[in-house]
Amino acid sequence: MAESVAGGHGPDRRSFHCQRCHPSRRTGRNHAAKGRPAVNLKPSLEALRGWVHRQASDQEGQVLLSLIGMGSLTTLWALFWPVPTEVVGRGVVIVPGGATILDSRAEGQIRELKVKVGDVVRQGQLLMVLDQPALEKQLEQQQRDLRELVQINTDLNRRDAIRLQAARDVRDTALRKLERERQRVRTLQSTYAQKVADFAHLARTEVVAPLSLEVVSTSDRNTQLQVELDELAIREKDVISAYTKVKLDIDTEQQQRRFRIDNTRREVRVTEAKLKYQGHLTAKRDGSVLDLQVIHGQTVKPGQRLGTLGAATATNRNSTVLRAIAYFHPADARRLQHNQGIEVVPDWQQRGRFGGIQGLVERVSLLPATPEDINTTMGNPPLAESLVASGPVIRTEIDLLPGRRSDDGYRWTLSKGSSVFPIREGLTLKAHAYVEWRTPVSYLLPILRDLTGTYRTPQLDLQQDQPSRRQEGTLP
Repeated sequence: MAESVAGGHGPDRRSFHCQRCHPSRRTGRNHAAKGRPAVNLKPSLEALRGWVHRQASDQEGQVLLSLIGMGSLTTLWALFWPVPTEVVGRGVVIVPGGATILDSRAEGQIRELKVKVGDVVRQGQLLMVLDQPALEKQLEQQQRDLRELVQINTDLNRRDAIRLQAARDVRDTALRKLERERQRVRTLQSTYAQKVADFAHLARTEVVAPLSLEVVSTSDRNTQLQVELDELAIREKDVISAYTKVKLDIDTEQQQRRFRIDNTRREVRVTEAKLKYQGHLTAKRDGSVLDLQVIHGQTVKPGQRLGTLGAATATNRNSTVLRAIAYFHPADARRLQHNQGIEVVPDWQQRGRFGGIQGLVERVSLLPATPEDINTTMGNPPLAESLVASGPVIRTEIDLLPGRRSDDGYRWTLSKGSSVFPIREGLTLKAHAYVEWRTPVSYLLPILRDLTGTYRTPQLDLQQDQPSRRQEGTLP
């Protein structure tokens, strides 16, 4: 029967397939034979209908028809049915400007924990105390040095006062002695000056000779007395200079000691401030303690995360505005657009039950996020490390859409939310976004091009296929 079917309807089948596989031939004939009657396709359609009926009556034919139908549907789906391209990012729910990371400023051991998780704190309140043995020893040494310097300075000031008083006494004694000597010389000088004047008068009256021995000796003595007065003035200046030098030396030494004391006091104040800054962790603002990552007696390193301080209204769900922060691969983040719809799925493993929260892309960062920024936002160092393990990521801020009829105040994709799983600050999530709709064949073609290496069209190959570029001995 199969042979009769193939023999009786072979030409019709070939005609049918020829027309379907080569429609250009039919079109060419129609254009070339203008005025001729149209080709009658009725026999071919009748033959196809009969072939289908015969295949439908046979089990093997039914399988063949099913395969043809499935293949046709698959081909149509691959060629025309659009499929979304989804990008996925990891992130966390935050209160904008709400969370503050508490990190260690220095290496040390937790001596005291003043708060616990859930406590409401005020700005400036002491949260924990770190043991700083090195700084404490340094402060003790500086305070001991300061006490010694103050004691030494007190003793030296007492000694300097004695030295200065002795120098003052020496000066006063020397000045009094010089003053008495000056008075004596001045008295003699006035006497000899009178004698010189008398001898000058007698010489004018020619009673005595002008160059007599007595006249000359009197004049010389008067001159010597004047020289002695000048020497006394010089000696007086020397005495005053000696006292001034002693006083200046004492003042210089005291100033140097005061400088050392003041400098040590400054060092003590700096060390005290440093010890207070590094060893006393205080709240930078009002808020509540969301979590603590350390226990009493634990040794921490500089920059290590100690806990998280949330906003003061973080416990009030109705007054808290939450925002999602997600990190995408750079190639995926560049495809996100402002105000683009996005689905935020909390890490409850319940997407099939609740769906996700609808959101809008508010902002996409231009540069990749640093591990420190991710750790600060996520509040989870292992999760932050896993996000950057495969390469850089870009921060994306997402506004969550409100919903009036939902249980938690947000608009969900499949439900009204959950009254069991709360939406709160610090909840980790996955963000799903559709960035493109493409047919399945458009995914297959790039793979084939990568496998075959054909990244150019045949027309471009023909344009670049020049005889001068061919290797000798190859086929044309």
